[in-house]
Amino acid sequence: MAQNWLKEDHIMWLGVVLVAIAAGISVPFLSPVIVIAGFVLLVNLFLIAKYPIWGLLAYLFVFLYRPGEVYPELAPLRIEMMLGVFLLVVLFVHQKIKTGKISLPADSITISLAVFLLVMLLTIFTSIEKTETLNACKEFLKILIFYFLIISLITNRKRFIAFIAVYCLMIGKIAFDAFKSYFSGSYVTTMGIDRIFGQTSAGGDPNSLAATMAITIPIVIASAIYFRNVISKTSLYVLGASMTILIAITGSRGGLLAFSGILLGGLIYTRHKSIAILAGVVLLVGSWFLLPDQYQDRYRTMVDVEDANETSSGRIVIWTAGVKMIADKPLLGIGAGAFAWATGRGNYGTRKYVQAHNLLIQLTATTGFIGLAVWLSFLFNFLTRLRKLARRARDDYKYRWVSLYSKAFVVSLIALFVAGLFGHNLYRYNWYMMAALTVAMTNIIQNKELLEEATGDESNNIDSIEATEKKLEA
Repeated sequence: MAQNWLKEDHIMWLGVVLVAIAAGISVPFLSPVIVIAGFVLLVNLFLIAKYPIWGLLAYLFVFLYRPGEVYPELAPLRIEMMLGVFLLVVLFVHQKIKTGKISLPADSITISLAVFLLVMLLTIFTSIEKTETLNACKEFLKILIFYFLIISLITNRKRFIAFIAVYCLMIGKIAFDAFKSYFSGSYVTTMGIDRIFGQTSAGGDPNSLAATMAITIPIVIASAIYFRNVISKTSLYVLGASMTILIAITGSRGGLLAFSGILLGGLIYTRHKSIAILAGVVLLVGSWFLLPDQYQDRYRTMVDVEDANETSSGRIVIWTAGVKMIADKPLLGIGAGAFAWATGRGNYGTRKYVQAHNLLIQLTATTGFIGLAVWLSFLFNFLTRLRKLARRARDDYKYRWVSLYSKAFVVSLIALFVAGLFGHNLYRYNWYMMAALTVAMTNIIQNKELLEEATGDESNNIDSIEATEKKLEA
Protein backbone atom coordinates (compact mmCIF):
# COMPACT_ATOMS: atom_id res chain seq x y z
CA MET A 1 0.00 0.00 0.00
CA ALA A 2 1.39 3.43 -0.98
CA GLN A 3 2.11 5.68 1.97
CA ASN A 4 0.57 9.13 2.19
CA TRP A 5 3.83 11.10 2.55
CA LEU A 6 2.18 14.52 2.23
CA LYS A 7 0.89 15.24 5.72
CA GLU A 8 -0.32 18.38 7.50
CA ASP A 9 3.02 18.87 9.26
CA HIS A 10 4.90 18.50 5.99
CA ILE A 11 2.76 21.21 4.37
CA MET A 12 3.27 23.52 7.34
CA TRP A 13 7.07 23.22 7.33
CA LEU A 14 7.22 23.45 3.55
CA GLY A 15 5.34 26.74 3.85
CA VAL A 16 7.81 27.98 6.48
CA VAL A 17 10.76 27.16 4.19
CA LEU A 18 9.13 28.96 1.25
CA VAL A 19 8.40 31.99 3.41
CA ALA A 20 12.03 32.04 4.61
CA ILE A 21 13.24 32.01 1.01
CA ALA A 22 10.83 34.81 0.10
CA ALA A 23 11.98 36.84 3.11
CA GLY A 24 15.62 36.44 2.08
CA ILE A 25 14.88 37.64 -1.44
CA SER A 26 12.91 40.67 -0.21
CA VAL A 27 15.56 41.94 2.25
CA PRO A 28 17.25 44.32 -0.27
CA PHE A 29 13.90 45.95 -1.06
CA LEU A 30 12.23 46.26 2.38
CA SER A 31 13.12 47.43 5.88
CA PRO A 32 14.71 44.56 7.86
CA VAL A 33 12.24 45.19 10.69
CA ILE A 34 9.29 44.66 8.32
CA VAL A 35 10.87 41.50 6.87
CA ILE A 36 11.51 40.01 10.32
CA ALA A 37 8.05 40.99 11.54
CA GLY A 38 6.45 39.53 8.42
CA PHE A 39 8.35 36.28 8.85
CA VAL A 40 7.41 36.01 12.54
CA LEU A 41 3.80 36.80 11.70
CA LEU A 42 3.59 34.15 8.97
CA VAL A 43 5.19 31.50 11.19
CA ASN A 44 2.61 32.33 13.86
CA LEU A 45 -0.18 32.07 11.29
CA PHE A 46 0.93 28.52 10.53
CA LEU A 47 1.00 27.68 14.24
CA ILE A 48 -2.40 29.30 14.80
CA ALA A 49 -3.92 27.27 11.97
CA LYS A 50 -2.82 24.11 13.78
CA TYR A 51 -3.20 25.27 17.40
CA PRO A 52 -5.86 28.03 17.74
CA ILE A 53 -5.11 28.50 21.47
CA TRP A 54 -1.64 29.65 20.44
CA GLY A 55 -3.39 32.33 18.41
CA LEU A 56 -5.34 33.56 21.43
CA LEU A 57 -2.16 33.89 23.49
CA ALA A 58 -0.42 35.62 20.57
CA TYR A 59 -3.37 37.98 20.19
CA LEU A 60 -3.24 38.82 23.92
CA PHE A 61 0.48 39.53 23.57
CA VAL A 62 -0.02 41.81 20.56
CA PHE A 63 -3.03 43.51 22.18
CA LEU A 64 -0.96 44.53 25.22
CA TYR A 65 2.44 44.99 23.56
CA ARG A 66 1.19 47.21 20.68
CA PRO A 67 4.04 46.49 18.19
CA GLY A 68 2.73 49.16 15.82
CA GLU A 69 3.45 51.79 18.50
CA VAL A 70 6.79 50.37 19.60
CA TYR A 71 7.97 50.09 15.97
CA PRO A 72 6.07 52.70 13.91
CA GLU A 73 7.17 51.09 10.64
CA LEU A 74 5.00 48.10 11.58
CA ALA A 75 1.85 50.20 12.01
CA PRO A 76 0.75 49.82 8.35
CA LEU A 77 0.70 46.02 8.76
CA ARG A 78 -2.21 46.29 11.26
CA ILE A 79 -0.91 43.19 13.03
CA GLU A 80 -3.60 43.15 15.72
CA MET A 81 -6.44 43.30 13.19
CA MET A 82 -4.86 40.71 10.87
CA LEU A 83 -4.23 38.33 13.76
CA GLY A 84 -7.74 38.73 15.18
CA VAL A 85 -9.50 38.17 11.85
CA PHE A 86 -7.33 35.18 10.99
CA LEU A 87 -7.88 33.60 14.41
CA LEU A 88 -11.63 34.09 14.08
CA VAL A 89 -11.63 32.35 10.67
CA VAL A 90 -9.49 29.49 12.01
CA LEU A 91 -11.85 29.07 14.97
CA PHE A 92 -14.89 28.83 12.70
CA VAL A 93 -13.11 26.32 10.45
CA HIS A 94 -12.13 24.15 13.43
CA GLN A 95 -15.69 24.28 14.78
CA LYS A 96 -17.10 23.30 11.40
CA ILE A 97 -14.67 20.37 11.03
CA LYS A 98 -15.21 19.06 14.57
CA THR A 99 -18.94 19.60 15.07
CA GLY A 100 -20.28 20.27 11.59
CA LYS A 101 -21.59 23.68 12.65
CA ILE A 102 -20.52 27.06 13.94
CA SER A 103 -21.68 27.59 17.52
CA LEU A 104 -22.17 30.90 19.29
CA PRO A 105 -22.42 31.33 23.08
CA ALA A 106 -25.94 31.86 24.42
CA ASP A 107 -25.41 32.49 28.13
CA SER A 108 -26.95 35.46 29.92
CA ILE A 109 -23.70 37.46 30.13
CA THR A 110 -23.03 37.15 26.40
CA ILE A 111 -26.62 37.95 25.46
CA SER A 112 -26.62 41.11 27.59
CA LEU A 113 -23.41 42.28 25.88
CA ALA A 114 -24.83 41.56 22.44
CA VAL A 115 -27.94 43.56 23.32
CA PHE A 116 -25.77 46.42 24.58
CA LEU A 117 -23.95 46.50 21.22
CA LEU A 118 -27.36 46.67 19.55
CA VAL A 119 -28.31 49.63 21.78
CA MET A 120 -25.03 51.34 20.84
CA LEU A 121 -25.88 50.88 17.17
CA LEU A 122 -29.34 52.34 17.75
CA THR A 123 -27.79 55.45 19.30
CA ILE A 124 -26.40 56.29 15.86
CA PHE A 125 -29.89 57.63 15.05
CA THR A 126 -29.87 59.98 18.08
CA SER A 127 -26.16 60.80 18.05
CA ILE A 128 -24.99 64.38 17.77
CA GLU A 129 -21.75 63.10 16.16
CA LYS A 130 -22.54 59.96 14.17
CA THR A 131 -18.95 59.32 13.07
CA GLU A 132 -17.76 59.10 16.69
CA THR A 133 -20.65 56.82 17.61
CA LEU A 134 -19.88 54.53 14.68
CA ASN A 135 -16.22 54.41 15.76
CA ALA A 136 -17.28 53.57 19.33
CA CYS A 137 -19.43 50.71 17.98
CA LYS A 138 -16.48 49.39 15.94
CA GLU A 139 -14.17 49.48 18.96
CA PHE A 140 -16.71 47.70 21.15
CA LEU A 141 -17.22 45.08 18.44
CA LYS A 142 -13.45 44.43 18.52
CA ILE A 143 -13.71 43.89 22.28
CA LEU A 144 -16.60 41.46 21.78
CA ILE A 145 -14.60 39.50 19.20
CA PHE A 146 -11.82 39.17 21.79
CA TYR A 147 -14.50 38.14 24.30
CA PHE A 148 -15.83 35.48 21.91
CA LEU A 149 -12.33 34.09 21.21
CA ILE A 150 -11.66 33.71 24.94
CA ILE A 151 -14.91 31.84 25.55
CA SER A 152 -14.43 29.57 22.55
CA LEU A 153 -10.76 28.69 23.00
CA ILE A 154 -10.27 28.48 26.78
CA THR A 155 -11.78 25.05 27.31
CA ASN A 156 -9.75 23.67 30.21
CA ARG A 157 -7.80 24.70 33.28
CA LYS A 158 -4.39 24.65 31.61
CA ARG A 159 -5.49 27.04 28.87
CA PHE A 160 -7.07 29.34 31.45
CA ILE A 161 -3.88 29.47 33.51
CA ALA A 162 -1.76 30.01 30.38
CA PHE A 163 -3.91 33.00 29.45
CA ILE A 164 -3.67 34.45 32.97
CA ALA A 165 0.12 33.91 32.99
CA VAL A 166 0.59 35.80 29.69
CA TYR A 167 -1.70 38.58 30.92
CA CYS A 168 0.22 39.05 34.19
CA LEU A 169 3.53 38.91 32.30
CA MET A 170 2.45 41.62 29.86
CA ILE A 171 1.00 43.92 32.55
CA GLY A 172 4.27 43.42 34.42
CA LYS A 173 6.15 44.53 31.30
CA ILE A 174 3.93 47.61 30.97
CA ALA A 175 4.66 48.50 34.61
CA PHE A 176 8.40 47.86 34.23
CA ASP A 177 8.66 49.97 31.06
CA ALA A 178 6.88 52.84 32.81
CA PHE A 179 9.16 52.49 35.86
CA LYS A 180 12.32 52.43 33.72
CA SER A 181 11.18 55.46 31.75
CA TYR A 182 10.36 57.42 34.92
CA PHE A 183 13.78 56.92 36.47
CA SER A 184 15.48 57.80 33.19
CA GLY A 185 13.80 61.21 33.38
CA SER A 186 10.86 60.57 31.05
CA TYR A 187 7.65 61.64 32.79
CA VAL A 188 4.88 64.17 32.43
CA THR A 189 4.54 67.12 34.78
CA THR A 190 0.91 68.03 35.36
CA MET A 191 -1.01 69.28 38.38
CA GLY A 192 2.36 70.38 39.81
CA ILE A 193 3.81 66.85 40.09
CA ASP A 194 6.02 64.47 38.06
CA ARG A 195 3.80 61.62 36.89
CA ILE A 196 4.72 58.21 35.55
CA PHE A 197 2.90 57.08 32.40
CA GLY A 198 2.70 54.09 30.06
CA GLN A 199 5.01 53.85 27.06
CA THR A 200 2.20 52.70 24.75
CA SER A 201 -1.58 53.16 24.70
CA ALA A 202 -1.90 49.82 26.52
CA GLY A 203 -0.47 51.59 29.59
CA GLY A 204 -1.85 54.98 28.72
CA ASP A 205 -1.75 58.26 30.61
CA PRO A 206 -1.03 58.31 34.38
CA ASN A 207 -4.70 57.77 35.29
CA SER A 208 -5.12 54.85 32.88
CA LEU A 209 -1.83 53.28 33.98
CA ALA A 210 -2.83 53.52 37.66
CA ALA A 211 -6.21 51.92 36.93
CA THR A 212 -4.61 49.13 34.88
CA MET A 213 -2.24 48.21 37.69
CA ALA A 214 -4.89 48.47 40.40
CA ILE A 215 -7.28 46.22 38.49
CA THR A 216 -4.54 43.66 37.88
CA ILE A 217 -3.22 43.39 41.45
CA PRO A 218 -5.99 40.99 42.66
CA ILE A 219 -5.35 38.70 39.66
CA VAL A 220 -1.60 38.78 40.34
CA ILE A 221 -2.14 37.90 44.02
CA ALA A 222 -4.55 35.06 43.12
CA SER A 223 -1.93 33.71 40.70
CA ALA A 224 0.77 33.93 43.38
CA ILE A 225 -1.44 31.85 45.68
CA TYR A 226 -2.23 29.36 42.91
CA PHE A 227 1.28 28.67 41.57
CA ARG A 228 3.40 26.26 43.56
CA ASN A 229 6.76 27.11 42.03
CA VAL A 230 8.74 29.28 44.48
CA ILE A 231 10.20 31.48 41.75
CA SER A 232 6.77 32.11 40.21
CA LYS A 233 5.23 32.83 43.61
CA THR A 234 7.98 35.25 44.62
CA SER A 235 7.96 37.03 41.25
CA LEU A 236 4.21 37.56 41.39
CA TYR A 237 4.25 38.88 44.95
CA VAL A 238 7.06 41.28 44.01
CA LEU A 239 5.08 42.37 40.95
CA GLY A 240 2.00 43.05 43.09
CA ALA A 241 4.03 45.08 45.60
CA SER A 242 5.82 47.00 42.84
CA MET A 243 2.57 47.96 41.14
CA THR A 244 1.27 49.24 44.47
CA ILE A 245 4.25 51.61 44.68
CA LEU A 246 3.93 52.67 41.04
CA ILE A 247 0.26 53.58 41.54
CA ALA A 248 1.38 56.15 44.11
CA ILE A 249 3.77 57.92 41.71
CA THR A 250 1.22 58.17 38.93
CA GLY A 251 -0.33 60.94 41.03
CA SER A 252 -3.73 59.53 40.07
CA ARG A 253 -6.37 60.08 42.71
CA GLY A 254 -8.67 57.75 40.78
CA GLY A 255 -5.93 55.11 40.89
CA LEU A 256 -5.63 55.56 44.64
CA LEU A 257 -9.40 55.17 44.99
CA ALA A 258 -9.24 52.01 42.86
CA PHE A 259 -6.51 50.66 45.14
CA SER A 260 -8.69 51.49 48.15
CA GLY A 261 -11.42 49.49 46.42
CA ILE A 262 -9.03 46.53 46.28
CA LEU A 263 -8.39 46.78 50.02
CA LEU A 264 -12.12 47.01 50.66
CA GLY A 265 -12.89 44.10 48.34
CA GLY A 266 -10.13 42.02 49.86
CA LEU A 267 -11.80 42.30 53.26
CA ILE A 268 -14.80 40.40 51.88
CA TYR A 269 -12.70 37.26 51.47
CA THR A 270 -10.32 37.69 54.41
CA ARG A 271 -10.95 35.43 57.38
CA HIS A 272 -9.00 37.50 59.90
CA LYS A 273 -10.54 40.87 59.11
CA SER A 274 -9.17 42.74 62.14
CA ILE A 275 -5.61 41.73 61.27
CA ALA A 276 -6.17 42.66 57.62
CA ILE A 277 -7.54 46.09 58.59
CA LEU A 278 -4.57 46.72 60.87
CA ALA A 279 -2.12 45.66 58.15
CA GLY A 280 -3.91 47.89 55.64
CA VAL A 281 -3.73 50.91 57.95
CA VAL A 282 -0.02 50.31 58.61
CA LEU A 283 0.60 49.96 54.85
CA LEU A 284 -1.23 53.18 53.98
CA VAL A 285 0.31 55.23 56.79
CA GLY A 286 3.81 53.91 56.08
CA SER A 287 3.44 54.55 52.35
CA TRP A 288 2.19 58.08 53.01
CA PHE A 289 5.31 59.10 54.93
CA LEU A 290 7.56 57.57 52.28
CA LEU A 291 5.94 59.62 49.51
CA PRO A 292 7.75 62.80 48.39
CA ASP A 293 6.03 66.07 49.29
CA GLN A 294 4.71 66.72 45.77
CA TYR A 295 2.66 63.50 45.83
CA GLN A 296 1.43 64.11 49.37
CA ASP A 297 0.21 67.55 48.28
CA ARG A 298 -1.55 66.01 45.29
CA TYR A 299 -3.42 63.38 47.31
CA ARG A 300 -4.19 65.87 50.08
CA THR A 301 -6.55 67.65 47.66
CA MET A 302 -8.89 64.65 47.88
CA VAL A 303 -9.96 65.69 51.38
CA ASP A 304 -8.95 69.36 51.55
CA VAL A 305 -11.93 71.25 50.14
CA GLU A 306 -10.22 74.64 50.34
CA ASP A 307 -7.27 73.35 48.31
CA ALA A 308 -9.38 71.64 45.64
CA ASN A 309 -7.82 72.37 42.26
CA GLU A 310 -9.52 73.12 38.98
CA THR A 311 -9.61 69.45 37.99
CA SER A 312 -11.93 68.63 40.86
CA SER A 313 -14.16 71.63 40.35
CA GLY A 314 -14.18 70.92 36.64
CA ARG A 315 -15.78 67.56 37.29
CA ILE A 316 -18.85 69.25 38.77
CA VAL A 317 -19.28 71.26 35.58
CA ILE A 318 -18.82 68.12 33.46
CA TRP A 319 -21.29 66.09 35.52
CA THR A 320 -23.82 68.91 35.32
CA ALA A 321 -23.44 68.87 31.53
CA GLY A 322 -23.96 65.11 31.58
CA VAL A 323 -27.19 65.44 33.53
CA LYS A 324 -28.41 67.97 30.95
CA MET A 325 -27.63 65.47 28.18
CA ILE A 326 -29.65 62.81 29.98
CA ALA A 327 -32.59 65.19 30.32
CA ASP A 328 -32.29 66.12 26.64
CA LYS A 329 -32.27 62.56 25.27
CA PRO A 330 -33.25 60.16 28.08
CA LEU A 331 -34.01 56.99 26.08
CA LEU A 332 -30.99 56.44 23.81
CA GLY A 333 -28.75 59.33 24.80
CA ILE A 334 -26.63 61.65 22.69
CA GLY A 335 -24.74 58.76 21.03
CA ALA A 336 -22.17 56.21 22.19
CA GLY A 337 -18.71 57.80 22.25
CA ALA A 338 -20.07 61.31 21.60
CA PHE A 339 -19.82 62.80 25.11
CA ALA A 340 -16.74 64.93 24.43
CA TRP A 341 -18.27 66.26 21.22
CA ALA A 342 -21.43 67.22 23.09
CA THR A 343 -19.49 69.22 25.70
CA GLY A 344 -17.30 70.80 23.03
CA ARG A 345 -20.24 72.23 21.11
CA GLY A 346 -21.40 74.23 24.08
CA ASN A 347 -24.98 73.02 24.08
CA TYR A 348 -24.77 71.74 27.66
CA GLY A 349 -23.03 74.53 29.57
CA THR A 350 -19.36 74.03 28.64
CA ARG A 351 -17.26 74.46 25.51
CA LYS A 352 -14.43 72.08 26.38
CA TYR A 353 -13.96 68.71 24.69
CA VAL A 354 -13.86 66.60 27.84
CA GLN A 355 -14.97 63.11 28.81
CA ALA A 356 -17.62 62.31 31.42
CA HIS A 357 -15.27 61.43 34.33
CA ASN A 358 -18.03 59.25 35.73
CA LEU A 359 -19.03 55.80 34.52
CA LEU A 360 -22.77 56.09 35.20
CA ILE A 361 -23.03 59.55 33.67
CA GLN A 362 -21.02 58.42 30.65
CA LEU A 363 -23.26 55.37 30.25
CA THR A 364 -26.60 57.13 30.70
CA ALA A 365 -25.76 60.32 28.79
CA THR A 366 -24.46 58.45 25.72
CA THR A 367 -26.78 55.41 25.57
CA GLY A 368 -29.76 56.60 27.59
CA PHE A 369 -31.69 54.77 30.28
CA ILE A 370 -32.09 51.86 27.87
CA GLY A 371 -28.32 51.45 27.64
CA LEU A 372 -27.99 51.89 31.40
CA ALA A 373 -30.52 49.11 32.07
CA VAL A 374 -28.90 46.71 29.61
CA TRP A 375 -25.35 47.32 30.86
CA LEU A 376 -26.38 46.99 34.51
CA SER A 377 -28.06 43.69 33.63
CA PHE A 378 -24.69 42.56 32.21
CA LEU A 379 -22.97 43.58 35.44
CA PHE A 380 -25.64 41.85 37.55
CA ASN A 381 -25.35 38.61 35.54
CA PHE A 382 -21.56 38.85 35.75
CA LEU A 383 -21.47 39.25 39.54
CA THR A 384 -24.15 36.59 40.06
CA ARG A 385 -22.11 34.11 38.03
CA LEU A 386 -18.95 34.90 40.01
CA ARG A 387 -20.79 34.34 43.29
CA LYS A 388 -22.07 30.98 42.09
CA LEU A 389 -18.61 29.94 40.91
CA ALA A 390 -16.98 30.92 44.21
CA ARG A 391 -19.65 29.04 46.17
CA ARG A 392 -19.51 26.01 43.85
CA ALA A 393 -15.74 25.75 44.14
CA ARG A 394 -15.47 26.50 47.86
CA ASP A 395 -15.64 22.91 49.13
CA ASP A 396 -14.12 21.10 46.14
CA TYR A 397 -10.32 21.17 45.99
CA LYS A 398 -10.09 20.42 42.30
CA TYR A 399 -11.91 23.70 41.66
CA ARG A 400 -9.70 25.72 44.02
CA TRP A 401 -8.36 27.67 41.05
CA VAL A 402 -11.92 28.65 40.10
CA SER A 403 -12.54 29.93 43.62
CA LEU A 404 -9.31 31.95 43.63
CA TYR A 405 -9.91 33.70 40.33
CA SER A 406 -13.63 34.23 40.93
CA LYS A 407 -12.79 36.11 44.11
CA ALA A 408 -9.99 38.01 42.36
CA PHE A 409 -12.39 39.11 39.61
CA VAL A 410 -14.92 40.34 42.19
CA VAL A 411 -12.24 42.46 43.87
CA SER A 412 -11.06 43.77 40.47
CA LEU A 413 -14.65 44.67 39.61
CA ILE A 414 -14.94 46.65 42.83
CA ALA A 415 -11.76 48.51 41.89
CA LEU A 416 -13.12 49.15 38.37
CA PHE A 417 -16.39 50.48 39.69
CA VAL A 418 -14.73 52.72 42.30
CA ALA A 419 -12.39 54.07 39.61
CA GLY A 420 -15.45 54.60 37.42
CA LEU A 421 -16.96 56.99 39.97
CA PHE A 422 -14.35 59.55 38.89
CA GLY A 423 -13.42 58.12 35.50
CA HIS A 424 -15.00 57.05 32.22
CA ASN A 425 -14.03 53.39 31.91
CA LEU A 426 -17.13 51.98 30.19
CA TYR A 427 -15.12 50.69 27.23
CA ARG A 428 -12.11 49.51 29.21
CA TYR A 429 -11.35 45.95 28.04
CA ASN A 430 -10.89 44.60 31.59
CA TRP A 431 -14.66 44.46 32.23
CA TYR A 432 -15.23 42.23 29.23
CA MET A 433 -12.05 40.15 29.40
CA MET A 434 -12.89 39.09 32.97
CA ALA A 435 -16.50 38.43 31.93
CA ALA A 436 -15.26 36.14 29.15
CA LEU A 437 -12.94 34.31 31.54
CA THR A 438 -15.87 33.89 33.93
CA VAL A 439 -18.01 32.32 31.22
CA ALA A 440 -15.04 30.12 30.27
CA MET A 441 -14.69 28.92 33.89
CA THR A 442 -18.40 28.09 33.96
CA ASN A 443 -18.12 26.09 30.75
CA ILE A 444 -15.04 24.23 32.02
CA ILE A 445 -16.84 23.19 35.21
CA GLN A 446 -19.95 22.10 33.30
CA ASN A 447 -17.90 20.08 30.82
CA LYS A 448 -15.95 18.39 33.61
CA GLU A 449 -19.15 17.45 35.41
CA LEU A 450 -20.52 15.92 32.21
CA LEU A 451 -17.27 14.00 31.77
CA GLU A 452 -17.42 12.76 35.35
CA GLU A 453 -20.95 11.49 34.77
CA ALA A 454 -19.98 9.86 31.47
CA THR A 455 -16.82 8.17 32.79
CA GLY A 456 -17.79 7.60 36.42
CA ASP A 457 -14.60 9.41 37.49
CA GLU A 458 -15.48 11.56 40.51
CA SER A 459 -11.95 11.75 41.89
CA ASN A 460 -10.10 14.96 42.57
CA ASN A 461 -7.50 14.15 39.92
CA ILE A 462 -7.91 17.06 37.51
CA ASP A 463 -5.44 15.68 34.98
CA SER A 464 -7.34 12.41 34.68
CA ILE A 465 -10.53 14.30 33.91
CA GLU A 466 -8.80 16.55 31.38
CA ALA A 467 -7.25 13.52 29.70
CA THR A 468 -10.74 12.14 29.19
CA GLU A 469 -11.78 15.26 27.29
CA LYS A 470 -9.72 14.26 24.28
CA LYS A 471 -11.29 10.81 24.26
CA LEU A 472 -14.78 12.28 24.40
CA GLU A 473 -14.00 14.77 21.60
CA ALA A 474 -12.67 11.95 19.44
